[in-house]
Amino acid sequence: MISVIIPIYNVEKYLSRCLDSVINQTYSDLEILLINDGSTDSSGFICDEYAKNDSRIVVIHQENKGPSHARNKGLDKAKGEYISFIDPDDFISLNFFEILLNQLIETDSDICICNFQSFSNTIQIKSSDLINTYKKVYNGSIFITEFKYTKDTVRYVVLWNKLYKKCLFDNLRMPEDVKICEDEYIWYKCMYNAEKICEIDTILYYYYKRENSTTNRLYKEFSFKKEIAFLEALEDRINFCEKEGLNYFMKDTILYRNKILRKIYISTPKNNVPEYIKIELEKSIRKISYLKRIKIYLKKIFS
Repeated sequence: MISVIIPIYNVEKYLSRCLDSVINQTYSDLEILLINDGSTDSSGFICDEYAKNDSRIVVIHQENKGPSHARNKGLDKAKGEYISFIDPDDFISLNFFEILLNQLIETDSDICICNFQSFSNTIQIKSSDLINTYKKVYNGSIFITEFKYTKDTVRYVVLWNKLYKKCLFDNLRMPEDVKICEDEYIWYKCMYNAEKICEIDTILYYYYKRENSTTNRLYKEFSFKKEIAFLEALEDRINFCEKEGLNYFMKDTILYRNKILRKIYISTPKNNVPEYIKIELEKSIRKISYLKRIKIYLKKIFS
């Protein structure tokens, strides 16, 4: 059985599309966990209505605690041998689970990854044809050891376009005080612990880019708290790399962190900022010193 974990918060406009793509899967042995994270719109009601008509659906209503807590709650309740995460404004091909599970079993893998397509307009839910021209299988720890950020690595650094063996999460949870960038704390740990990963190029997941989503607000406007949250996730990864001796991955993460720091500096309003803070911030950016120092200077700017 596959346990499907869907964290839900104020997505009444998109939720039915997501749920329809899940309940109509060609693979039907599913446990569908809907974690209503304190929605103030009709999302909770929609969940309950779907549950009345499908015994596979389990609805959990809770106070708003963020997507990390919601996903962790789903992991705690999950009974399936396999785990999948889906965001409530996205949807999946009707044979998403059939294809991923078949590939995972065929290759004896711990994770199966598919490709995804972003969209912002209407798109039809349908089945996808398996493309056999591109499939590769590799060791997770070796993959992480050699990982490098590029424009094509998005499929790896998110949780939602994958099928996992549940055992990967036996001792792994997302930090519950984190409400954004939560994927950044966990994706590489899952992959590092996977003895074998299967990757196919077939588009099975459809990612909806809505203007007011948490992730897109992060990139549409400068937000001190959000940027700091992302830096903290990268710092957590650097600590993990040091512990595991992942020198190349740590080096690439530091380079990526430095790029974000430069972005923060460029985006920081410079008007009415004391000159000494500008000087110190510039020194820190040039040296790419410790994150705590950067946070101190940025807090002075925004206080």
